[in-house]
Amino acid sequence: MRLKQPYRFASYEYRTRPINILMIKDELGNIGLGEVEAFEFPNYVDEIQSQCVRSINTRIMPLLGGKNYDTPFEFSRFINSMNGPKMASAAVEMAVWDLFSKRNNVSFQQLLFSTIGQMNNLPAKVEVGVAIGIHNNSIQMIDEIQKQIDKEYNRIKLKINRGTKISDLVEIRRHFPKVLMMIDCNSQFGLRDKSFFQSIDNLDFAMIEQPFGKKDFKDHAKLQSIIRTPICLDENILTSDDVMKVFNKHSGQYVNMKIARVGGVSNALAMTNLAIQNGLKVWCGGMLETGVGRAFNLAFASLPFFKFPGDISASDRYYINDITEQSFTINNGEMSIPQGDGIGVNLSQMAQIAFDNEEWINLG
Repeated sequence: MRLKQPYRFASYEYRTRPINILMIKDELGNIGLGEVEAFEFPNYVDEIQSQCVRSINTRIMPLLGGKNYDTPFEFSRFINSMNGPKMASAAVEMAVWDLFSKRNNVSFQQLLFSTIGQMNNLPAKVEVGVAIGIHNNSIQMIDEIQKQIDKEYNRIKLKINRGTKISDLVEIRRHFPKVLMMIDCNSQFGLRDKSFFQSIDNLDFAMIEQPFGKKDFKDHAKLQSIIRTPICLDENILTSDDVMKVFNKHSGQYVNMKIARVGGVSNALAMTNLAIQNGLKVWCGGMLETGVGRAFNLAFASLPFFKFPGDISASDRYYINDITEQSFTINNGEMSIPQGDGIGVNLSQMAQIAFDNEEWINLG
């Protein structure tokens, strides 16, 4: 997938985004779609696309047809027992949820809400936000923020690193004092940088996401104890144990929940419920998904647990061409949830041809 413009976060800049889409077909002709959301290189978490594809081909798919599963939760318990890469497991489990929904003639959203005992009056739209990559100075950042506000995004996430100047963030907030805004550090800082975060503590950011290392809970707790801005943890939230570490160590107030990062929908539901029970706030993050992953996120983010707008951007935000027939647009900060059985999206004609011929395609 070719990006419309370079997307820079942490210490790397992406111009293309390799994506693998998984298709599972049952004996009735129903098709379930899943997305491998790992990046090409291990600069977010350790898992990468090639590793996930290898695990799917050699460890997960050969065993998929050897057992009977009455629900996606049963499949999730089985796949969790394999201890494979979480993003590989998530891709297969997502396809199973989509397939199970279609076999039962319900939407994925309806299936999700049935797990919490609610089947009526489901939301048709969810409030969403947009993430903006790192720019060289405040002028460029302000220009990009204004472009996204003009597109009706009501919540902005700014990617920053150790090269970001406090004065730039001050200038940004001066221009946009009332815009719901947060910053995402992608583990680029350490406790030695605590004065940086103390200096921006009065800028009214909704939260500071993942300032420190991917496995750290202790230093996050130290930082949270000296600033009032809520800390959100992302990269180091992989299991339920990690959620409890946030709570027990007082490492932050928010958890960014990503279906792919935690190994699938079932795990994400369980971990979200655990976080809420322990007084943590949870919101739905994004991974520069295609329309397949975006459809999953929209349904997931529509659950009543989520009060903060998720990272679920419009189809035309990042890619020149998406792989689904359906496109996603923003209307006053909200995005409609696809209707129909399953996740409600189909592959585009070009993507379907690639599947039929078992070949890579370059959408650019």
